[in-house]
Amino acid sequence: MKYFSIFNIFNKIKNKTFLNNSYIQQLISEGVIIKDINSTYIDRSVKIGKGTVVMPSTFILGNSQIGSNCLIGPSTTISNAEISKGVEIVYSIVLDSSVGEKSKIGPFSFIKHNSKIGEKVEVGNFVEVKSSEISECTKSKHLAYLGDLSISKNVNIGAGFVSANYDGTIKHKSQIKENSFIGSNSTIVSPVIIHENSVVGAGSVVINDVPEGTTVIGVPAKNKKKE
Repeated sequence: MKYFSIFNIFNKIKNKTFLNNSYIQQLISEGVIIKDINSTYIDRSVKIGKGTVVMPSTFILGNSQIGSNCLIGPSTTISNAEISKGVEIVYSIVLDSSVGEKSKIGPFSFIKHNSKIGEKVEVGNFVEVKSSEISECTKSKHLAYLGDLSISKNVNIGAGFVSANYDGTIKHKSQIKENSFIGSNSTIVSPVIIHENSVVGAGSVVINDVPEGTTVIGVPAKNKKKE
C-alpha cells in the first residue's frame, strides 16, 4: 500500500477550492455539528455520523468514515481513516488507520501506516503510532514512539518509551502482551516479545524476550531477582 505523508496530502488539496460549503451544509442538515465552515475542509467522499462535532481548522479527506457522537479537532487532519463512534481526536493527525469506539487521541498525536487502535485506548500528547495494533484499554499518554508493535489490552506505556524497530536495513516487529507495564524512558530493541503481566523498569533497554510475570531492569534489561 502506498502511504501519503501529511505534506503529500496538503499538496493534493492546495489547488482545490478551500470552502466546500454545499457538502458541509448537507452534513449539517444530517446532524453533524461543524463549528466553523470557513476553516474546515471535508471531501465529498467522507461519511460522518450524526452528533459528531467538527471543530475549526480541521481537514477530513479521502474515504474517511467517522461514526456518531465523535469530537474531531480543532486543528486535526484525518485521511482515509475509519473512526468509530464516541471517539475524541484533538490537535492530531490520523492517516490510513482505524480508531475504535470511545478512544481518545491527542493532543499532538500522529497515527499512520495502517495502524489499528482498539476500543477505549488513550494515545496522548506527542505519541507517534506507526504500523501498529493497540488493543482495548491500553494507554500511551506522553512522548512515545510505537513503531511496528502489537500491543495487547490493558498495557501501560510510560513517557519516553521507544520501540527501536529499525536495524539499518529492515523494520522488525515486537509484541507486548496484556496487563504489562512499560516504564518511562525504556526502549525495546525489536524483535522481542514481552509476555503477559510483565514489568519493564524505567530506563531499561530490552534486547531479549521477557517471560510472563517477570520484572526486568537495567541496560541491558535483566530479571530482577526477588530478595
